[in-house]
Amino acid sequence: MYTAKENRAKEMLASADAKMSSNDATPEAIKLVPIPEPKEDLSNFDHWLHAVGFHLEFYGLDDLVSSMKSEYREGPLPAHFKTAADWHRWHRHCLHAYSIIYSQATKVIEQGSMFLTGFNAQPNYCPHKLLMMIKKYKESKIRFTA
Repeated sequence: MYTAKENRAKEMLASADAKMSSNDATPEAIKLVPIPEPKEDLSNFDHWLHAVGFHLEFYGLDDLVSSMKSEYREGPLPAHFKTAADWHRWHRHCLHAYSIIYSQATKVIEQGSMFLTGFNAQPNYCPHKLLMMIKKYKESKIRFTA
């Protein structure tokens, strides 16, 4: 018998698995929407966010990131999965989403290190948490320059 958390974790994993196996992974589509590096003043942040969203959706990871926002702030725990194999598959999807978000944002992450407390000390590679920290940094830049 599954608990509610186990059932939801299982549904989220099945959704990510299905989307990953159903896309054709056409490299051309990814090349047509490259992820730009955010400018120092973040003037192209919306363009960066749009491209990141496209890549997440292309790889079937958009639901994973959005469900983590509402249900698992730090991501599901291994205990939420019936098997270690399920947990490892889920974790690989999280790492993939994290790498997409992180890929062109290293300078922003360095600049916003004050908002990323503990970020490098104990990374859990939670894609939602990384995206929220980058957005928080952007909001602070807007408030500071306004």
